[in-house]
This record gives sequence, C-alpha cells and structure tokens, in this order.
Amino acid sequence: MEHKSCPRCGAVFICQHENPAKCQCTGVELSPATRAHLAAQYPDQCLCRKCLLEFSI
Repeated sequence: MEHKSCPRCGAVFICQHENPAKCQCTGVELSPATRAHLAAQYPDQCLCRKCLLEFSI
C-alpha cells in the first residue's frame, strides 16, 4: 500500500498495485488505445480512480 498523488488532478489516493483485488483502479475498463495514451502521457505513474473513470469505456 502506497500513498500517491495523481499526476493529472493532484488528488492523493492509496495505490495497492501489489494487491489488485483491493486497488482503487480495479473494475475500471480502459480501451487498449486509452491505456497506451495514458502510459505515454504519465509513464510509470498511477492516476486516481476519478480520473481513470473519466477515460473508461
């Protein structure tokens, strides 16, 4: 568990990438193109759930 700051909006959130079942991004569906875009724009960074939901399909 790790506290992170969203690079897009600045919100602080808890990242649990080591435990995907509890991670805040679980269940957010992104298209392959969106995943590639976000990975290029925010390399090696996590976005908060609110921002991810704005990109979800």
